[in-house]
Amino acid sequence: MRLRFYLRLQLVTFFLATGLVAQSAPAPKASPVPPKTPVQAAQEDLRAFMQKRQIPGLSIAVGWRGQTIWAEAFGVSDLTGKTPLTTDSVFPLGSTSKALTSLALGKLVEEKKLDLDAPIQTYVPYFPEKAYPLTPRLLAGHLSGLRDYDMKTEYYNARAFSSVRESITVFQGDPLLFEPGTQYAYSAYNFVLLSAALEGASGTDFLTLMKDRIFDPLGLQRTGPDRRPAEMPGLVTCYIAGLFGNPVPATPMNVSNKWSAGGFVSTSSEMVRIGNALLQGKIVRPETLILLTTPQKLKNGKDSGAGYGMGWRSGHRNLPLSGRDLRVVHHGGTANGAMSFFVLFPEADLVVSINTNLLFNPFEDLSKEAFHIADLFLQAFPVHPDSGSVERLGEPVL
Repeated sequence: MRLRFYLRLQLVTFFLATGLVAQSAPAPKASPVPPKTPVQAAQEDLRAFMQKRQIPGLSIAVGWRGQTIWAEAFGVSDLTGKTPLTTDSVFPLGSTSKALTSLALGKLVEEKKLDLDAPIQTYVPYFPEKAYPLTPRLLAGHLSGLRDYDMKTEYYNARAFSSVRESITVFQGDPLLFEPGTQYAYSAYNFVLLSAALEGASGTDFLTLMKDRIFDPLGLQRTGPDRRPAEMPGLVTCYIAGLFGNPVPATPMNVSNKWSAGGFVSTSSEMVRIGNALLQGKIVRPETLILLTTPQKLKNGKDSGAGYGMGWRSGHRNLPLSGRDLRVVHHGGTANGAMSFFVLFPEADLVVSINTNLLFNPFEDLSKEAFHIADLFLQAFPVHPDSGSVERLGEPVL
């Protein structure tokens, strides 16, 4: 027995030494996982964001170099019928409406029909004089001293106003809160009065002015006034975050008292079309866009701290994924049951619009999401090493 075991051991040793015994093949290397494209990364991120916030529906669009390079809708338009959201779904813009109103202001300034520093009575003779003169520039920068609407009695408005002039009667008799130009105080009524000035300067009612001069030339079919309670095709059902964040149907409101300040609706895709046209100089001249978006200073020359120009906020944003610090121009808005954020990156020729049919706190979560999505796309775009501006050296893989 010992001899047999010894002989077998010798044979095995011989075959191993000569390689005649089959050895296990090395395990194949795992194929590298391809990196996510900006769209894939954004889709994954937005779905997680929606789940965390219990958002019924979210729409997003991204524009670059004058083209819409991505538009997608997630979730549902309404929770009852489970109607799928589409890229044509319409959302209330809330205060993002102010950015649209500023475009009409810019056009009238270019045409020398409106002087930003003229007394407001030049264009709105029926508005009573105050302790200090008001001007379109002060109104557009929230530096006028006009009060804002009362949240209990005026924000949840159910009254249908027949005209801008009628809506002004709500606040025209009130004193100013401070000397114009000495403080920044955000107020929807600044833009209501500003829209009356646009009417006086153009000789056209405000909604017709916006349609004829801004919306129609861009071929926008779903951007315009929020006409509720009238039926509006494609309009999402609006919700607010209730107990534990659960969506609860929002109370219907009539926004005819503030068309210019918070009364427009649109789609993410059409908002990006507006942003693209702006950066291409197709709505107002580039110098006019700079005028509208440059933060105003107080009367004493100091910064107001708000970064607010005329219908736009601006500043710089550090984008960690792409390693860039870029100038951003933006406005956000909340309606009763919806949120919007609209941001332009002039140096990168990039536009992002994001809309939800849920109102939740804090708003900054939505703006951070928009900046994050922009950063994902900026990683794919080549950048000039000296200027930091984006160069079109080839189409990014989206």
